[in-house]
Amino acid sequence: MSLRVIKAAAFVQWRTSVRAPEHLMIILISPFFSVIFLSIVDQAGRGDLMMSTVIGTGLMGIWFVAVYVAGGVILNERYMSTLQLVLAAPRSFTLVVCGRILPVVVIGAFSLVESGLIAHAAFGAPLTVKHPWMAGAAMLTTVYATAATATALSALFILSRNIHSLESIMTYPFYILGGVLFPVAILPEWVRPIARVFFLSWSSDLLRDAVTADNVDNVAQRFGAIIGLGTAALVIGILAVNYTVVRIRRTGAVSLA
Repeated sequence: MSLRVIKAAAFVQWRTSVRAPEHLMIILISPFFSVIFLSIVDQAGRGDLMMSTVIGTGLMGIWFVAVYVAGGVILNERYMSTLQLVLAAPRSFTLVVCGRILPVVVIGAFSLVESGLIAHAAFGAPLTVKHPWMAGAAMLTTVYATAATATALSALFILSRNIHSLESIMTYPFYILGGVLFPVAILPEWVRPIARVFFLSWSSDLLRDAVTADNVDNVAQRFGAIIGLGTAALVIGILAVNYTVVRIRRTGAVSLA
């Protein structure tokens, strides 16, 4: 039954997203980011960093969409005055949130494809992947961890009336902590332990190595970190959303939180 709820929510979100320009915004703006970052790398004469830049732009797109849709789900429900109905439904609101986030994260993954095509067409970068199976598995686990983390963030969005500020806080600082455009290893030493609590720092390093490195070390540890942090975020998200729903039902503050 839970799977049916997730599938139904995912179908609703997919139908909504393909009709909503704001949900597809990352697909429209990602090429511009790609051109900017790839131009910097090209002018610096660092063609060896082209694929790393492609990966970074793709990860930015995935995280951007997850954060904005996690907030957008709540914002749209409030705007249409249907949040009360969704919360009053007999099915778990957490399952609905999970189902609605997942397809949009997949949409965000298209930014990786766009960036790769631009790098190849405009800058002549070879689209070679040293370890394709590992890269594919890393991308799948990253999508899972992103959706799981966005589910945890949704509890904050339910309680907040200033969702746009929260969305901004959750994007650009996390690009740095996630090491999407440069490795975490070049960050100040005191920041690195903080970055390692964020799954995207593991994903970005693993994807870079899977694409460009001849040998990849600590593969099991890296996959374990991505999956483990994603699962921990999902558990926290489920508990936080359930607690928040019970609280606002008790206080009657669904529209006034």
